[in-house]
Parts: sequence; C-alpha cells; structure tokens
Amino acid sequence: MKKNFESIFSMKISKDNTKILHASSIDIDGKGVVILGKSGSGKSNLAIKLISMGAKLISDDQTYFKLKDNKVIISKPETTPNFIEARGIGLIKAPLVMSAKLFCFVNITNIELKRLPYEEIKYCFGKKIKMVEFNPNYNNESALFLSLRYGVKNNSI
Repeated sequence: MKKNFESIFSMKISKDNTKILHASSIDIDGKGVVILGKSGSGKSNLAIKLISMGAKLISDDQTYFKLKDNKVIISKPETTPNFIEARGIGLIKAPLVMSAKLFCFVNITNIELKRLPYEEIKYCFGKKIKMVEFNPNYNNESALFLSLRYGVKNNSI
C-alpha cells in the first residue's frame, strides 16, 4: 500500500498532468471516489457493494487522474473494460459514468479505527482531497455510502 500512497500523495503537476493508479473508482451523486488498497484487499468488492447502493462505476482496477481546469478529474483508462470484476463470478456490467471530479480517497485497511475519526486530508496534484480509512471487518459499507453521499458531522470535540 505504501507504494500507492507515495505515488498518489506525492503527485505533483507533471508535464501532461496525468497519472494512472491501481485503484477502483466510483461516482456517488457527481462525487468521484477512489478506492485504494493492497492487491486482494477488496477494492472491487467494496465498489460492488457501493454500486449496489446507488453508486456508479467509473473504473475497476485502474483509475486515470488528470488535472484539468484546476480540478482533479478521474476516469477509466482506455484499455480498461466497462465492467467490474467479482472474484469467483467474473466481469459484471454495472451502471457506468465516464468521469467525475475527485471528491475523496477511501483507503482499505485492516487496522482498528477510532469510533469518531478526525478528517484526514491528502494532496493530489497539489489539491486538498479528503481521505477516509475503511476497515471491511466492521461491515459498515452502508455507513460509508451514506457518509460519502450526505456527509459526516465534524468529529472534533
């Protein structure tokens, strides 16, 4: 995972303002969400669960980042199929969106999470982007979906 983090969060404006990462991405009401995690951590599985709740697929397995008009836009690389892979099932058709403005990162982790975490910010192409830690062992995909769609009360005490 460290390699993805170093890659994405050290993103500076390159000559062509683009980057491709090993990550799945979805759209929730026009908000682009990039799901990060180690290989086999459940990125596609989490995306499928969120799509079943109303999200739309942008890209599975690889996500294309482009800095355009001072916004980070995420989309599907041309070589990536318009499907999402479910282990043991195959490639599944899902509602698809071509691109979205990057809203946040979801990092799949196996560490214990705080009950009321503080908002974490990362930088992508010099832009502040929200980071959400997600542990699939808590089985709270529905709460994640609602928080991405409607927001979360500021947890600072």
